[in-house]
Amino acid sequence: MFLRDEVAVSYVVGAILLAFPWLGVAWGTWGFFWTVFMLFAVFLVGLRRGLPVVATVLLISYAAPLIGFGTSALNQLSFVPWAGLLGVYGWQKQWPVRVTFFWSAVLAAVLGVIPMLLFTVQGIDAKSVTDIINSVIQQYEASGLLSAMQQQGISEVQLRQLMQQLIQLYVLILPSFVVMGALFEYSLVFYLLRRWLNPNGRIPFARWRLPWYAVWGAVFGLAFYLLGDQFSWTVLRGLGINLMVIYGALALVLGTAVYLYLLQSPRIPRFLKWVLIVASFIYFFFSISGIILFGLFDLVFNFRRLPEES
Repeated sequence: MFLRDEVAVSYVVGAILLAFPWLGVAWGTWGFFWTVFMLFAVFLVGLRRGLPVVATVLLISYAAPLIGFGTSALNQLSFVPWAGLLGVYGWQKQWPVRVTFFWSAVLAAVLGVIPMLLFTVQGIDAKSVTDIINSVIQQYEASGLLSAMQQQGISEVQLRQLMQQLIQLYVLILPSFVVMGALFEYSLVFYLLRRWLNPNGRIPFARWRLPWYAVWGAVFGLAFYLLGDQFSWTVLRGLGINLMVIYGALALVLGTAVYLYLLQSPRIPRFLKWVLIVASFIYFFFSISGIILFGLFDLVFNFRRLPEES
């Protein structure tokens, strides 16, 4: 990269870091791309100018909309870019890639879900739930779907009860989807930056791995769910369910990496590889469950025998 390109990139990322929080709140357009651009800016400024500089600039850029628009700006701002500070720190201290990614991604998940927790705890008021259900019932009546259900023995009362349960379930697991969105944003930026800044150090997908202690999140999720269900502790049960949903998605990614590693292994006969592929399509849902379990247990048993620094 030429010197003028370096200077241009520095000016652009500096402008993004300073202006995007204000513009995102003023225009009401903060979303996925705003968070991604902010994360890019945090990493690039932090790696080139240092952690104190990027932390100071980030603090100023987030304080500006809070001063200008008040606390209402908190409803629009995303704090996921702050997790980039820990990523920069780990990068500068030359932590193992998986350690840097894991802890900074955990911070991104926590920062991403905090604004959603108040909504989850409060839930949806009874009037809003009733309005949503009435609207859906009216649509079913207009389309004739309600009559078809009643002919099959499903009454309107049963349908309303089912919808109410689904709405409650949606509110309960909504934080897990917010966390997965934050993890996707952070993971995308982390991966692209490593490809850009360190092209020779790229880790193939089949060798992706997290530290072994990451499995404790799944253990705590199961324990919280069982304790919450046993003693009727709604908050603890909800925390356990959300942790299990998050780790289910995470284990699916890691399990897919293990699966591809096995398919690429020269020690496995080609015929057996084709049997695995065909069986995966025939028994698709069973295969997904198996991949999730492989990904979860690989955190502890390291089926691929990857070295700790890989």
